[in-house]
Amino acid sequence: MTSPITVMFLPGMLADHRLWRPGLDCLRHLVGAGAITPVFPDFTDCETIEAMVDRVLENAPTRFAIVGMSMGGYVAFELMRRVPDRISHLMLVNTQAGADDTKTRRRRQMLAQIVGTHRPFQGVSAAVLNDMLHPDHRHDAGIIKILSGMADDLGVAVYRRHQRAVALRRDYRDILPCLTMPCAIVGGLADKITPPVTQQIMADAIPMAQMTMVAGAGHYVPLECPDIFAGILADLLIGRDP
Repeated sequence: MTSPITVMFLPGMLADHRLWRPGLDCLRHLVGAGAITPVFPDFTDCETIEAMVDRVLENAPTRFAIVGMSMGGYVAFELMRRVPDRISHLMLVNTQAGADDTKTRRRRQMLAQIVGTHRPFQGVSAAVLNDMLHPDHRHDAGIIKILSGMADDLGVAVYRRHQRAVALRRDYRDILPCLTMPCAIVGGLADKITPPVTQQIMADAIPMAQMTMVAGAGHYVPLECPDIFAGILADLLIGRDP
């Protein structure tokens, strides 16, 4: 048996370990056999992407793999910028390498300032679900329960910190040609937050990247199509389907 691979699962905004559970349920035989060791860094009190990287590195082994979804992808890029020699495998899910434009950055900062001041905080609204999920999953009670549960539990303070952290992130497109470890890029064809064309541009700039666009998913491939997510991750880490 090969040495276990430690995998850092880096979540998106207002998300935690629950984001990954459906996919890891599909890989329970690999986890149970010790082939992969999942780790879920806690970003709830982090104010910046750089602070999130510090949190990952607090207890990281010398070599580890990264799975970064949306905001977690920005953390992955900062890790690649800071400690590229320590990363064995890279999986980027529903994310992009560029920074926000000025308009988007200001909107995030405004949202961070005003959210929860005039009405009760609602992390997952109907409008958010319309943008985030593939139409086939828009009314999936199981997915909505996970998203709503994470948002409600993490709350408005975490939302503010995450919005500010994402708004102030740097542009990572300059490091893409230097990413030479095995890399899988996974997105949803119905992703309105990170459109497929944006992810394709990113994939084209990474020498070892293998890109998969999932027809039945939007911005949450790990929740919407956990079996596909798990298969791609197993192939990246172990070299075979689960």
